[in-house]
Amino acid sequence: MVFDLLTNQVIRTDLKNGGRTALSLPEVYESMIADDVVAFPALRPHQRHGWHAFLAQLGTMALVRARHEDPPQSARHWRRLLYDLTPGSPENEAWSLVVDDLTMPAFMQCPAPPRLAGYKKIVPPPTADDLDLLITSKNHDVKTSTAIGGSVDDWVFSLVSIQTMGGYGGRTKYGIARMNGGASSRPCLGLAPADGGPGAHLAHDIRRMVANRDELIQSYEEYFDPDAGVALLWLEPWDGTTSLRLSELDPYFIEICRRVRLTWREERIVARTAGSVRPRVAAKHARGDLGDHWTPVARTARGEDKALSVSRVGFRYDRLAEMILTEKKYRHPPAMKTNDPGDRPWRLVARGLAAGKNKTEGYHERSDIVLRPSIARTLMGLGSERDLLVKLSREQLAEIQAVAKALRFAVAVAPSGGRDSADIGRSDYKEAHPYLRRFDATADLHFFRSLQERFEASEQERSAARREFINMLVERAKSLLDEATATVPCPHIYRYRAQARATSAFWGSLRRSRRIDLAPLNDTTQE
Repeated sequence: MVFDLLTNQVIRTDLKNGGRTALSLPEVYESMIADDVVAFPALRPHQRHGWHAFLAQLGTMALVRARHEDPPQSARHWRRLLYDLTPGSPENEAWSLVVDDLTMPAFMQCPAPPRLAGYKKIVPPPTADDLDLLITSKNHDVKTSTAIGGSVDDWVFSLVSIQTMGGYGGRTKYGIARMNGGASSRPCLGLAPADGGPGAHLAHDIRRMVANRDELIQSYEEYFDPDAGVALLWLEPWDGTTSLRLSELDPYFIEICRRVRLTWREERIVARTAGSVRPRVAAKHARGDLGDHWTPVARTARGEDKALSVSRVGFRYDRLAEMILTEKKYRHPPAMKTNDPGDRPWRLVARGLAAGKNKTEGYHERSDIVLRPSIARTLMGLGSERDLLVKLSREQLAEIQAVAKALRFAVAVAPSGGRDSADIGRSDYKEAHPYLRRFDATADLHFFRSLQERFEASEQERSAARREFINMLVERAKSLLDEATATVPCPHIYRYRAQARATSAFWGSLRRSRRIDLAPLNDTTQE
């Protein structure tokens, strides 16, 4: 038995007051609950939610089984709670990365047949990231096989990532239950204390999950066994031919979706994998809607709710605004509410992989949006002005679209040499794409700050905030237009004509827009 996570200090951790050190799993909980953790240096960005969710689910089930409401403060207490979750592993086999007796469970690895019969594929040692959930056909987004000389915690994070976040990976490689189909992913949308670090986020989620457990059970009463449900799926034998029913599981069950075993060979860890003919959990009918603490649920016209699938646009301002404000389209996950919102700011945390069929289309994360108390309470349904917030959001989106439309048309005029709009072709409009993306990035940067200012302002102040926002958008668009007209391909003889007509087209489009009032703009801005 090698690398017992309950006792061995193998998880590298950066602490606020102690620099970098290595901790056991119970010590990780102690440091996180004290909010003393800055980061886990071996944890890659796309693994953050998997690790956070694992710690939160595991901690919540440990507290519930022990009939505790608040997370303990000491590693000793956490070690006892975690040990009690695995009574069938007296020697901590279930918490060890490598266990000699293959018929016993190992950490995030179900029991295997003697001599690993059927486990044929060998993950090239010691590259833990080859076991991870990323699929990059050209190996250019996040490089695979980069963990050469990797440490034990590389394997810990990769196991947690693939087993609790993995999607469809080809025939015999099924994805997890908490996502809508194999070509999807498990997203995160939630609130974290704005004045805290990852530990404060974890402690908040654990307390929220403990308090919300009864509501979760009532909402999904046909799915779970709240009294004797399987909590840690890696403890159960699995030959790849059977599936567990949702009615056999704890509401916060930690799943596994792959048959993996780590072995010790030539002084290093080696992973061997086997396929399966059925998913570990029979949950296709649920479409990922299992009450996951962090997963938004998309409402369909036919009433077939399904877990959100992150698209390649990620959590851009317009997508995120729709997600958190449009209740008819999305049902918020429990993580978007708190037990006591009070008068404190909250940080919006959104994470997810954009997944396609046998590929990933980018990792997306946002934690830069801090919600003022009034906004947070309104989003949680505690404020009385949600309709106003939705109205203001739609106004801002319309203003952005109006300026973007003017910029697109004006840039397209330039490569055409200043021709009439009827003569502008598709290739001319294509030249506008890079500038529209940069304009969109500016809008994204300011969208939620401006929205909150408008929401909290008086009627008179709101008009001033609107003018300031529009002014910022127009000035940015005009700056991009000036750059475009000087650089996009255009016959030299027509360059000056193209610049003049592009500028005229820009201001003309804005004047025709019902959403844009040019009166507040400085005279020097217009030409």
